[in-house]
Amino acid sequence: MRIKDITIYGFGQWVDHQFTFSSSEITTIYGENESGKSTLQQFILFMLFGMSPKQRKFYQPKNSSKMGGRMTIMTPEYHRIIIERIDDESKGKANCILEDGSEKDEQWLTQLLNGIGLDTYRSIFSFSDTDLVHIRTMQEEELNEILLSIGLTGSSIIYDVERRLDQEIGSLYKPSGRKPEINEQLTSLQQESKKLDELRKNENTYHEKVERQQYLQQRYQTTQQEIMKLRQERRELDTLIQALPLLKEAKIIQSQLHNSKHIADFPEHGVERMDQYRELVLPLRSERSTRISNIEKYHEKILEVKELLLPTSTQEQLNELLGQYNEVQFAIEEKKRLVKLIAKQKARLEEETQQLHVNLTISELNQLALPFYLEKQWGKIRSNAEQLFYEKQQLEQQNSQLIEEKVFLEGQHKKVNNQLLHEAHVDELRQRIDAYQTSQVLQAENQKMHQKWQRTKHHKKRLNKQILYSSIVLASIFMLTSFVFTEFWLAILSIIVIGFGFSIMRINKQTIDMVNGMSDANDSNDVAFVDVTTEEYHEARNILEEQEALQKEIEQINKKIQDNELALMEWKRKQTNIYERLEQLDKQKQEQASLYPFLVSIDVDYWPELFHHLQRLLQLNEQLQENERHSLQESTKIDHYIMRCEQWSIDNHQQLDVDDPETVLAQLQEINEQHNHALQDYQHYRAHRQEERTLEQQLSQSIEVYQESIDKLLEQANVPDEDSFYENAKLYKEVVSLRERNDKLQNQLITIFPDGFESNIKRLETNEYYVKKQEKQNVILKELEEEIEDIRNDLAEVQATINSLEGSSELSRKTHQVELEKEKLNGLFRQWAIRKVAKSYLVEAKKNYRDQYLTSVIHEAMVFFSDLTDERYVKIYAPTKNQGFMVETKEQRKFLVNELSQGTIDQLYISLRFAISKIMSQQYLMPFLIDDALVHFDSKRMERVVDILRGTAKNQQVILFTCKEEIMQLVDGEVLQL
Repeated sequence: MRIKDITIYGFGQWVDHQFTFSSSEITTIYGENESGKSTLQQFILFMLFGMSPKQRKFYQPKNSSKMGGRMTIMTPEYHRIIIERIDDESKGKANCILEDGSEKDEQWLTQLLNGIGLDTYRSIFSFSDTDLVHIRTMQEEELNEILLSIGLTGSSIIYDVERRLDQEIGSLYKPSGRKPEINEQLTSLQQESKKLDELRKNENTYHEKVERQQYLQQRYQTTQQEIMKLRQERRELDTLIQALPLLKEAKIIQSQLHNSKHIADFPEHGVERMDQYRELVLPLRSERSTRISNIEKYHEKILEVKELLLPTSTQEQLNELLGQYNEVQFAIEEKKRLVKLIAKQKARLEEETQQLHVNLTISELNQLALPFYLEKQWGKIRSNAEQLFYEKQQLEQQNSQLIEEKVFLEGQHKKVNNQLLHEAHVDELRQRIDAYQTSQVLQAENQKMHQKWQRTKHHKKRLNKQILYSSIVLASIFMLTSFVFTEFWLAILSIIVIGFGFSIMRINKQTIDMVNGMSDANDSNDVAFVDVTTEEYHEARNILEEQEALQKEIEQINKKIQDNELALMEWKRKQTNIYERLEQLDKQKQEQASLYPFLVSIDVDYWPELFHHLQRLLQLNEQLQENERHSLQESTKIDHYIMRCEQWSIDNHQQLDVDDPETVLAQLQEINEQHNHALQDYQHYRAHRQEERTLEQQLSQSIEVYQESIDKLLEQANVPDEDSFYENAKLYKEVVSLRERNDKLQNQLITIFPDGFESNIKRLETNEYYVKKQEKQNVILKELEEEIEDIRNDLAEVQATINSLEGSSELSRKTHQVELEKEKLNGLFRQWAIRKVAKSYLVEAKKNYRDQYLTSVIHEAMVFFSDLTDERYVKIYAPTKNQGFMVETKEQRKFLVNELSQGTIDQLYISLRFAISKIMSQQYLMPFLIDDALVHFDSKRMERVVDILRGTAKNQQVILFTCKEEIMQLVDGEVLQL
């Protein structure tokens, strides 16, 4: 499987981004820290295996609402497959699109990956620098275990599971521990059992406790009744003390109501209504006086303003003249503007004509005509001239290049031809290679035959031993049986068996001797000596390969020489064509110069620009003439208006300065404004006078209404004036207040004394009398409460003892609790047993995996480890029951893992990772992801790791993520810079 391209809709910091992977052996993704390498790696894993909702939420992009993307992979069976995952669609599940357009689901993708999961993929086909950092912090025993787990399964999963099982077993039970759950449960069960035994011993004192209980219950009831009676009396006394101020006040108010004089009747809310009417009438009377004064003042101002108004006929003529004010004012401003503009346009036209530096006057400009097609015609002439000039330069450059190329190719042909060997020398080298290869084939066949004879020899020896032992055992059995049963023929049979065994052994020995003879003959008659050594063979092969490369180089040079000659012929044809086109261009330039003589002094490159400048001059000249005609029209309009204004001033006896048009307009505007201002004042004063009259009438009506209401209140109160009215109101208010307070007190006392309070008012005593009575009741009540508390404590103690003796709730609860503790202990034992069995199964699984994979993995790792250490270490020994991993140098010195340097341990770890990846890739051929795992190596070791990666990449896609520029430069292949 190979990844071809990646399209990210939104994933972390990547939004709308695309990556394409070529067919290069190793793809290096280079980027500095925080550039998005880890996010891109997570996206690849997300495309293959998906993510949980929580993980997808973590990678939700900040700048986009769409999270997901697609990845194109290539497989031998299905060729091109597109995997697409989007967070909002199908809960992030994969949608696979095949080349024929058919779509597959997540389950199909899992089958395509042979059921491999994310954790398994990471442990086999992916590792990073964090794995090396984890290795650096381990102890010797942990390091041996993790290396063994990697050698077995390609990951540390087995090690982690076994370690977790040991922790859980230790947390459940330890023979000499106290904190584990089973140890704590055993201690708790022993304590509860002791308490249960104590409860059972207290059953003998049951009858004495029952009699004591009955006596205490009778005393408790009697004392409780006395307390209830005393508390009732105290509550009544407390209520009387609390209501004592209210009772005294009620007695005083009843006396005042009985002895006071009062008014029988008075208007409801009379005082408030009288105050309200008086407050409303006084401001109205004051305001009415002010309105009368204002009416007289406005009448005098109206007479003054009326004398300043113009007659109606004069005002109409003035309005007619002012109606044309804006038009005349615009004409004056327009004339000023046109005068300035005409002066500027004349100066600009002369200036631009002089800047062109062409023989063209203003009169000629008036007669000049430029057709619409002339610009295109001049532009075509210029483009043809530029194109011909460019093509001419190209041809000259091309000619020099072709000549240089021809000289170079001829020199190369001569140089390479001089390096070729003579044909006889080449034939001699070929004969040497054939002789060496024939010798190697014969030696291989001889070696195979020798191995076959050796196997036959060992088989015969092993068969002789089996026949000898079998004959001796069988003869012994026959001999013993003959002595026991006195059957002599069995003894004879035993001798025959021994003789038969020795006969067979002799025959096999002859066969062995014959095989030894053939083997010796084969050794003595080895393949005839060949005088070609391995060095000579390789030297001859290299020389022949160099000669073949030289022959191919000569063929390529000859082909390039032929191409050069064809290119020279094509160059001569193009040169002739350009000369013909140059002649046609000269004819076109002469035709235009005859129509427009000023073109003679101007280069053809500037003709199109000159056309635009000429158009600009014609436009300026036309605008100048138009502005002069418009200025004359505005002057005529202004003169006619001044004549009409002068006639109006004579007819209406007004003085106007008609010499300046702007002054005339200002004077007319001032006369009109004076008239309008006087007219506005006249209308304003009239409106205010009418408004004041209306308000004065309304105020008079309101005053009459309020006065009627005041008279009606005096009549209802039966008084002649307002002072008597307020005196009666004060007396009536005092009586109403006493009645309201008396009613409120009675309501409060009824609430306090539902059965009646009149008797309490009649026999009221002093406060000191009730306080002394209350203190006496408190003393008696306290003594009774202390007594009943002692009875209650004794009764509770006796009752608790009886309940405990009867074995009711406490004994049964304690018994049930002990049973529950036993059941909990059994459950903990079951959990401990399950984990012990699981650990035994895990150990058995490790042994099975070891037998199945470890030999192959160690063999492959040994090759990688030897390359990484520059053949300093040549063997790796798998851990046994009594010792961990060991390595052996080429001097046959052995070292344990803890005796190695940290760099060597890293190399051993990487060797095991490469080995398990190679073994597993035979079944799961998936991309190999490496995330900055080379940053801890020096330059030499890094080169060796890269060589191993190149070998791995021949059969498997390798994607290397790195932030180191030296690693990027060292690795050959495609580089994607983030």
